[in-house]
Amino acid sequence: MALLDVRCRDVARILAEGPRTRREIGAKLHEIFPRIRPRGSWVRQVLLEWNPLVFRVGNDTWDLSDLGKALVKLPGELGKPLSREETAFLLGLLLLDPVQRRVTAELLATGKSLGNRWMVACTKSVLRRLGALG
Repeated sequence: MALLDVRCRDVARILAEGPRTRREIGAKLHEIFPRIRPRGSWVRQVLLEWNPLVFRVGNDTWDLSDLGKALVKLPGELGKPLSREETAFLLGLLLLDPVQRRVTAELLATGKSLGNRWMVACTKSVLRRLGALG
């Protein structure tokens, strides 16, 4: 349930209009972030399967989870910089997962963590994009 990419917020904003297929979500993300491959594994795994803001409703269809529904009610726009409210929400979301909570605490306190290197790198990236880590 860890938040491994701030763009999970953008997936939730896409799904605010209603359920979508992975292909539709990937195409929309590619329009906003050209470096994301629309049918790539990052979209499939990190931005959909591991995203706590969405859940699978069909074979290849996704919709908002309760957390996602709460996020899309906050001020903010798809593809735009995070609003203060979204930033606060996503910082809180980092603390829901016990592993990511420990990594986040270590990174904020000391600037480094002894956790899983990939989890540490992703969490560090999220914290930087949220403006919580220099």
